[in-house]
Formats: sequence, C-alpha cells, structure tokens
Amino acid sequence: MNPVMDHNQHQSGTGSFHGINADARILKITGWLTGIYFLVELGLGFYSQSIAVISDAFHTFSAVGGILIAFIANRISGKAATIAATYGFKRAEIMGALLNGVFLLLMAIYVLYMGYMRLGKELELPTGIMFLAAFGGLVTETISFRLIYKSQKTNMNMKGAYWHIMQTFVGSLLIIVAALVIKFTGYTPIDAILGMVFGLVLFWASYKIIKDALDIFMETVPKDVDVEKVKSALLNIKGVKSVMHLHAWTLTSNQNIFSAHIQIDDMQQSETILRTAESLLKTQFEFYFSTLQLETEHHDMGADDLNIVS
Repeated sequence: MNPVMDHNQHQSGTGSFHGINADARILKITGWLTGIYFLVELGLGFYSQSIAVISDAFHTFSAVGGILIAFIANRISGKAATIAATYGFKRAEIMGALLNGVFLLLMAIYVLYMGYMRLGKELELPTGIMFLAAFGGLVTETISFRLIYKSQKTNMNMKGAYWHIMQTFVGSLLIIVAALVIKFTGYTPIDAILGMVFGLVLFWASYKIIKDALDIFMETVPKDVDVEKVKSALLNIKGVKSVMHLHAWTLTSNQNIFSAHIQIDDMQQSETILRTAESLLKTQFEFYFSTLQLETEHHDMGADDLNIVS
C-alpha cells in the first residue's frame, strides 16, 4: 500500500489576523468619515435644491454601503476553520468583493440613466454650494484614500471599498469642473455629460471586480501562476518521474493553493522529495498551502477528466 503524504504550508495565524484587523480598522475609519460627510452633503443638497449635490450625496451613501459590505466580509473571513468549513471563511472577502462589484455596476447604470435623463434640461445650479460640497468631499476622500490605498493592492475585498471611495472622489472633482463651467459659461448640460463619462468608468471598474471574483469562485488558475513552469520545476526534482492531477486555485486574496500527484522512482526517497517539492512551491511560486500525494505507480481514481494533459 502506497502511503499518502499530505503536508501544509501556511503563514502564521498571527501575521494573517494582524492584516485582517488592520483592514478592519481602516474600514471603520473610512466608513465613519464617509458616513458623516454623506449627512453633511445631503443637508447642503436639500438646502440649495441642487440636483448635482443631492446626486453626489447618494453616490457618497453608496460608498458607505460598499465599505460596510467590505467590513462585514472582513469580519467573517477572520473566523477560524471548523469541521463544517475546513477552509474557514476566508472567501467571505471574495463574496464581499463580488457584492461590491454588483453594487458598483448598479450605480454605474443609475449614473448613466440619470445623466441621460438630464441632457437637454435647463437646471438652476447654485455653484457656491456645489463648490462647498465638493471641497468637503475631497478632504474626507483624500484621507480615506491614504488609509486604504496600500491594502487594496493585495486584497480584492478592500479593492471593492477603494473603488467606492474613488467613485465619490471623482464625483467631487466632477462637481468642481461642472460648477466652473456653469459659473463662467452658463452651460448646465456639462453636469450630465461629465456624470455619464464617470458612469462608464464605474462600469469598467465593476466589470473588473466581478470578473476577478467569479474567476476565484470558479477556481480558475491564478493569473500569477504558470502551471507549466510549476510542473517543469517539480519534474526537475531528482527522483520524480511524472506529475499528474496538478491543480492551482485561489482561496482568497493573495492566498494561492496547490495540489498534485507526484510519481517517484523510490518510496524510500519520498521524504526528501516531498520536502524539496514543498520548499520549491513555497519559495519559488509562493503558494500559501499545498497538498502533495507521492506514489510509485499512478492509480486510476476515476477522475482523469480533471487531469491536465500537456
């Protein structure tokens, strides 16, 4: 009977949870900043009766919702693995990203529709209130940007929240541009035109987030992994004859998983081969976790449709 050897490679829990807690603090701060400003901007909008400011206030509210989704997903993802959920709840972050992507898509459609409906309509827009609302938004959004920018580079959940903040930041810039054009030319349709351009940007951002999240749920090979290179590197280990049932997928942001059957010449060399393969996968290809089965003969397990033939 050939032994099956399963070994795990993972980062320390302390380091991982430190990152989760740091992200949670960032989301709390940005959530409060954005939420408070939403109330201020909404008040300015109703006071001035400016449709542009009221519209941007609702954009800000959508950012609050996006940050809240990211925060809830962050908290759930920090739960430890259980018998019922052996991988833990790490993919809650990807679910949060997917929901945020859908949220952004709906906002993009809303902005495009709202801009289209405004085209050709003459509106009285008080530029003074518009400038005030935009300036306040730029201050809070710049602070939020500085807090979240680093985390969003490696965490899809944080990226979803980041794009909601980006939405409100660009919205504030568009209000300034629109206010300047209206103040000096009186051309009010600029508000709708700029809004629709930004709607297209939101549409692209939502597509990217949704696609990346669905790729992870479909367990496609991570973009930063070349399975042919991984296979070649394993085959170059002394004593390895073949590599079969090779699988690579993403558990959550920045955590790639790998598994394979490795056929070897001599089971007495299995420990050495296993340690060499583990080290290679960890250091050269940066897999977070790997499961390797060593065998001297390949046995048909009835799942050859999942075996990569190259």
